[in-house]
Amino acid sequence: MTEKPTQTAAADDPADALEQARRHTVDEDAGRLVNASRARLVAVMVSIILLTEVVPLQIGMTSIILPDLGLAFGQSAGNLSWAVSVTGLIGGATIALIGKSGDLWGKKRLLLTCAGLFIVGSLLCAVTTSWPVFLAGRGLESVALGMTVINYGLVRDLLPRTWIPVAVGFIGTGLAVAGLLGPILCGALTDAFSWRSVYWFMFIYMIVTAVVLFFVVPESPVRVRDRLDVVGAALFGTGVAGVLVYLSRGSTWGWTDAAALAFLAGGLVLIVAFLAWEARVRVPMMPLTLLRSPQVLLVMCCIFLVTGAQSAIGVNTAFIFRTPEEPELRASILEPIAAQAGTSVDALGSSVRLEGAVSYGSGFSVMQLALLVTIWLSLFAVAFAPLGGYIARRYGARLPLLIGTASAALACGLWSVWHEHWQQQALIGILFGLGAGFFYAAWPNLIIDSVPAGLQGVSTGMVQSFSSIGLAAFTALLGSLLAAHPLRLISALPDGGEKVSEIASIHTQDAFTQSYLLLGALPCLIAFGIGLALRSGRTPARGGAHV
Repeated sequence: MTEKPTQTAAADDPADALEQARRHTVDEDAGRLVNASRARLVAVMVSIILLTEVVPLQIGMTSIILPDLGLAFGQSAGNLSWAVSVTGLIGGATIALIGKSGDLWGKKRLLLTCAGLFIVGSLLCAVTTSWPVFLAGRGLESVALGMTVINYGLVRDLLPRTWIPVAVGFIGTGLAVAGLLGPILCGALTDAFSWRSVYWFMFIYMIVTAVVLFFVVPESPVRVRDRLDVVGAALFGTGVAGVLVYLSRGSTWGWTDAAALAFLAGGLVLIVAFLAWEARVRVPMMPLTLLRSPQVLLVMCCIFLVTGAQSAIGVNTAFIFRTPEEPELRASILEPIAAQAGTSVDALGSSVRLEGAVSYGSGFSVMQLALLVTIWLSLFAVAFAPLGGYIARRYGARLPLLIGTASAALACGLWSVWHEHWQQQALIGILFGLGAGFFYAAWPNLIIDSVPAGLQGVSTGMVQSFSSIGLAAFTALLGSLLAAHPLRLISALPDGGEKVSEIASIHTQDAFTQSYLLLGALPCLIAFGIGLALRSGRTPARGGAHV
């Protein structure tokens, strides 16, 4: 057994330094299952993965049923988007706090606490007829985002060190499986029952997986003998929340709207206040020396870029393949105009025309999109994530990060040219799946080998907060880019002029070509460059040993 003090903020008083070292000394191997059978270790790993799979499930399934929610609650599209954006808002604001709480009070305990809140939230969503109560339920569900932080720490504390690099890859696989099954499961539930069945399913699923985890997974004895920095947690959480509100709602309110800018300014001020507070407080939420270290800071930048690129690609894919085929699209727009004029579409001639290339549409249903397109991206990520973990264990986590970001950048570059047919999407998706699988096996291993066990939860939470900000930022950027390339309806006026109207939610070919390049390939290339600069991850992953 080895005992290692975690890094803390420098203390001016030697007595304070000794006290901090005493509080932060942890026995990293106290709960490690070194003598457990392979079957026991697999059961522990699978139990953790099954519980945390609910995070991508609840995000994806809620996104799919937004039209049903609009009919059930009588809400506009702008209000409906809160059902999804609340996940990033609440989850992003609380994820670092949950990670720190796991370091202090036990990771299994925090997993089960998050599970309990999720169960209550799912029940509220399933039974309520009130929109505010529904959003409150979604807020409780969103706290489960913190489970994606705790799971890595629990794996680090419990599994033999040689298992950890590959187990981290399997966690990425589990999240990809959830992303794969979500649309299919959601389609089956809503077709057979109603949108409420989605939340009943998540209610039951979480109860079952939480019970399994309770009996199968032991609690980690690794604790930091510390107290919670309540002020730091509040400053960081509310600061991140303010920035996320601006990024997620700016396109609806207006990017220069006074209220939107107030959220952005307030959020940034609070984050600066957090940094100032952490530099002075005796027991910081996370030592700034660690937060500023290249091993952590550069990984944060990478996950901001790659998560953002992935979110943009996901939205691109839905728009491209759910848009009707070009002949059907043109007919659906021009036939009502011709009928109103009492003539045929052909008779309209050049007096009414559409401007912009829209040859990409396929008119897929949600189920077709899942079975023909998204299933392949998820399957490839599932296949490559454990391999990425193995490469990290054999050669170092920097290598799969470099391969992953380069592969994803190449895929986005190819998609910018070939994205009109699902076969193209699936074939190029092999490269993107490799990139996603390798990246999500690499970054947790880089963090595990860079931070002490006593700071694993809060460190991963900080990194995941950057992921939430990246998702919101790139979604906002994509919305602005798509809005700049609408399909236009040109109508001739009696005085010889023309009236130009934009077709809602239909975008030209150039929009997707540019988004694949600017919001897909470019961020991944920047992440690749950051990976080249990384000094960590150049030796075989150690599962947190000797940190």
